Amino acid sequence: MSELNKLYKKAVLAHNKNPHNYGKPETWTHHAEGLNAICGDLVEVYLTIADDRLVAVNFAGESCAIAMASASMMTELSTGLTLQDWQNRFNLFKQLMDPNNEQVSYDELGEVNTLITVKKFPSRIKSATLCWYAVDAAIKGQSSTTTE
Repeated sequence: MSELNKLYKKAVLAHNKNPHNYGKPETWTHHAEGLNAICGDLVEVYLTIADDRLVAVNFAGESCAIAMASASMMTELSTGLTLQDWQNRFNLFKQLMDPNNEQVSYDELGEVNTLITVKKFPSRIKSATLCWYAVDAAIKGQSSTTTE
């Protein structure tokens, strides 16, 4: 098993077992639901935005290990970012998950880079990207999004 595969497996298992920022907070300013109808992943994101910054990013829902780990990593990466910095990282993540992109990592994504291994299983890319699209929808004031 390559070092990247080991890192991926370790990261996914750790974040799935103990997801960070999981649960519906008492207060939030923005909310959206994301659905991956193909596999049944459902994620809800709760954002607190103040002064053009993601002050808090939480998520809840029922999803597979990949979706859960991606959401956990994404919340850690996103909390504290300006909306512009978040948009830049979202764009990098979409590039990372693009099967036609050969780039293997982006410094700005940190641990999220371990999810590149998902590209070996194209049907799982939607699971990994679901929470990211849900945050994008919430920022834009949309109540829901889908990976379809």
